[in-house]
Amino acid sequence: MEALKKPVGYYDDLEISVEEAISNAALPDCLFYFKDLKQRKFFLPTEIEAETVGDILRHIMQINREDMGTPPEERKPILIYISCRGGSLDDGLSVIDAIENSITPVYTINIGYAYSMGFLIALAGHKRFCTKNAMFLMHDGTDFVVDSSAKAMDRLEFNKRMEDRLKQYVVSHSKITKEEYEQKYRVEWYMFAEEAKGNGFVDSIVGEDCDLTSII
Repeated sequence: MEALKKPVGYYDDLEISVEEAISNAALPDCLFYFKDLKQRKFFLPTEIEAETVGDILRHIMQINREDMGTPPEERKPILIYISCRGGSLDDGLSVIDAIENSITPVYTINIGYAYSMGFLIALAGHKRFCTKNAMFLMHDGTDFVVDSSAKAMDRLEFNKRMEDRLKQYVVSHSKITKEEYEQKYRVEWYMFAEEAKGNGFVDSIVGEDCDLTSII
């Protein structure tokens, strides 16, 4: 049971002194980074790729480690703010898995736009918020296959299996049916906050269902 004890030295121990930071010529961005880290706030990058999501993955894992022994309902939630145009499906799925496997609650907050892969990540939140003018986009994405004929066919077959997994994921995280998903999947389905909420893609609209304090 020794391994289950809360480790020594964790994010809540971070002490931030503006005066000391200024005297040491620290950059303002660094100050905000450490303040956000202490408050469990993370910002999904505009473009999803391995280099841009690594921090979020590490921090979700670390925070869950620090929260071991604390009941989920007593844990301070992780906040992920989203203004994202999409990106790598492979890397985006790793973020989705980290969010869904997190015992510490993870809230996703669309503060501008959640397009393509950003849309799929936004769906994964244990609670899902957006601002009044936030926008969403669901579509089939873009893929290129440049290889031998046999390998290209293998890739296309795998893509079909991936499409089925994504359909199950979206349907299970929303109010739309499989039939509605199939009708919309191959078009550019843009939505504002009200339509996204009506389809079950988001739970609360900030300014209507809750106030700003719910997401800060």
